[in-house]
Amino acid sequence: MKRMTTGVILALVSAFTPIALAQQPDGTVSVETRAWVGAKIYASIQMYFAHAEGAPGFDLDRDFSAYTQAAFAASDRYQFDLATISFMGKLRNGHSSFSDSWLDENYGQDLGFTIQPMTEGWVVTESQLADLNPGDVVLSINGKLIEQFYREIDPMLEGSSEIMRRRSFSFRPYLWPERFQLATATGKQITIDRITQKLLPARTFPFSQDLVKPPQGVGYLRISSFDDPKQEASLVRQVRQLNSARAIILDVRGNGGGNTPDQLIDALLDRPWSYFRFSTPLSIAIAGAENQVQANIGKDLNDPYLKGYLDAYSEFRKIEILSPSPLHVPAGDAYKGKVFLLVDGFCSSACEDFVLPFKTTGRGVLVGEPTSGSSGQPYYFDFGNRMSFRVSSKRYYLPDGSPFEGVGLAPDIPIKPSLEDLKAGRDPVLVRALDMASQE
Repeated sequence: MKRMTTGVILALVSAFTPIALAQQPDGTVSVETRAWVGAKIYASIQMYFAHAEGAPGFDLDRDFSAYTQAAFAASDRYQFDLATISFMGKLRNGHSSFSDSWLDENYGQDLGFTIQPMTEGWVVTESQLADLNPGDVVLSINGKLIEQFYREIDPMLEGSSEIMRRRSFSFRPYLWPERFQLATATGKQITIDRITQKLLPARTFPFSQDLVKPPQGVGYLRISSFDDPKQEASLVRQVRQLNSARAIILDVRGNGGGNTPDQLIDALLDRPWSYFRFSTPLSIAIAGAENQVQANIGKDLNDPYLKGYLDAYSEFRKIEILSPSPLHVPAGDAYKGKVFLLVDGFCSSACEDFVLPFKTTGRGVLVGEPTSGSSGQPYYFDFGNRMSFRVSSKRYYLPDGSPFEGVGLAPDIPIKPSLEDLKAGRDPVLVRALDMASQE
């Protein structure tokens, strides 16, 4: 397939827009829709994607050419979706992905368990199956080592780091077989049938964060999400009510983000702070220059004018606008006591927006594990046929310019619960924070 220029792609987008929105039988994808989806994704990556640094092996034209062959050869909607997911996975970014609710409904039947990587291997963290328990170590799937199985699925997982993709491994059931044999380190052989199996109430490790009774003078707030603005207003009220407390513990483990909680930050930050720096691509200028380069391929490259043009282009084709880190002035009535934040690798996006100022200003003590390291204000598009995608348009850096994407925010007190902690229901992260918060 010949390389497509921006003009060709935009023409395809324009041509196929009304046809792609036509109703089609479930399980089928018309040629027009395949072209429309591919063209729109191509144009959007070229225009908005800000993470070439995080995907050094990605070549848009080469990889898109391979994708179109797979997408048009796909026998049904399932295969088309997997081809598109695989293409977006090459971006290696936690805020860039393709989704189809039809795929979730038809091939997303629950595994009945979740697994997470630990020192002991792939450990079951939640189970709805009678024969599989939290704490069991999974060795293989259909006789294939679980690590090898992960490696085969990894190209289809979105994530700005491998550890981020590993954490989401069991959250994408449509990438797993509908029926398979699971083997554990204790010798159990369990048949998983996602279509017919009866799921029990979920059993997890007996952590009890929601039942915490902190000592006198210490507040504890569990914040599982920043999706609901009403919840943020409630959290601000709770912080105000704890104004006389000597310390507040904010537990944001497992918080996948939502909307940046600016009001909550204002209620807790008693000092000036700076937000992330971020870069965005100069896509329009780059695309125009690239078209000029393509138009002159095959001409005399010794021509002084053309040679100078190409040399100049090579200097700016990867250029991005780097935004400075804005300084925020603290609110006069912010909480003045100690602040502790419990963090882990599932704290992502707006959750990291929340944690950042506490980390960079020393206002709060971070306890736990590094955060996810993924944000980026993605460009989102809905095709109107249950398919959609997003492309991250900003690459964030810490206020001092050091890397954030795929790195995250490091805890001040690193603590990772062990398998024995989980089995015993111990929460060493919370225990350490409570101990520090209780000290005068």
